[in-house]
Amino acid sequence: MDGGDPNSQRHLLQRTDEFFGQRSKTFALTFGLLFVAVVAVADYLTGVRITVALFYLMPIGLVTWHLGRRYGASMVVVATAAGFLADKLAEDHSDLIPVWNAGVRFAVYTILMGLLATLKSAIERQRSVAEQEHQASEKLRDLNEMKNTLLHAVSHDLKSPLSAIIGSVSTLKRAEQLQLTEEQRESLLEAMDMSGRKMNRLLNDLLDLDRIDHGLLQPVREPTDVGALANRVARECEPLAAHPVRVDADRILVDVDPTMIERIVENLLVNAARHTPVATPVRISVKARSDGIELSVEDEGPGVADDLKVILFESFRQGPESRHGGVGIGLSLVQRFAELHGGKAAIEDRPGGGARFVIWLPGRVASREESDRLSLKVV
Repeated sequence: MDGGDPNSQRHLLQRTDEFFGQRSKTFALTFGLLFVAVVAVADYLTGVRITVALFYLMPIGLVTWHLGRRYGASMVVVATAAGFLADKLAEDHSDLIPVWNAGVRFAVYTILMGLLATLKSAIERQRSVAEQEHQASEKLRDLNEMKNTLLHAVSHDLKSPLSAIIGSVSTLKRAEQLQLTEEQRESLLEAMDMSGRKMNRLLNDLLDLDRIDHGLLQPVREPTDVGALANRVARECEPLAAHPVRVDADRILVDVDPTMIERIVENLLVNAARHTPVATPVRISVKARSDGIELSVEDEGPGVADDLKVILFESFRQGPESRHGGVGIGLSLVQRFAELHGGKAAIEDRPGGGARFVIWLPGRVASREESDRLSLKVV
């Protein structure tokens, strides 16, 4: 390849950057000083008839490019002094020629060093701007993808229950014509109620996520029996109707926001119902800790892959094999509510197969007959 090829020059500069970028400042400075010493020896040996002054620019440029203007200026002084000393030792000058040579060299070296430092600064600024633009572009692309995902999921999750409600209302309007029985009427009303609750849950999740992002939602703590709360939520959770559920909880009161904890339990149970086969058992556990409680929901489903255990807590993210729709904010809210309490959420592998979602919630704990353990089975 031609040595004057711009691509070849860029590759050489890139390799040089990588070589010195992996080493300390001391290494680059020492390398530059040794380079100057070698050029000075060559300058002395060639005498005044052949000048090697231009070769001093190489260590000056090297140090300036990798260490900056201040070190480059120091290298200019060293190179000028080395050249002056080589001239004086090569021949015994009684005139001012070595001095004039040193002055000219110093001026040229300084100008070129300044230009190179300015060029490096300009390149770094351009690189920084390009990186910022790239990050902004990536962020906009992610936001656009998130918007499309959100619109698709919300439209799907709202359209399905809304269609069910409209269909039920249409059928009830023709109840006499269709000669519907009282049992059929009740079934349609129950379907409408379940669809309305599903829409309300989705809208509440979206609103709460927005409030948290804007710092408008904070926990209102009060002594709460989390075990009793979890048992009640499990009884009322329609998506969990086809799953046997067991609640094992210490009889304690903990200082938390009961509304947020209810949403945590509900979202975890809905998630378990969506991603496990019908009739798969689900277990809720509430254990006292020295400075709060550990709340866990575990199932015997397919489990969660290691690479998904973190992203599932991100907003609008679901596993690639999810076939149950959803916007992908239920688990995100679980983590956000836990963090608002100063706690955290995690996903673990359940011994024997399945997933275990663990929530740590700090708060003041008051025991309710610690020796008595509540173990309820939801029918």
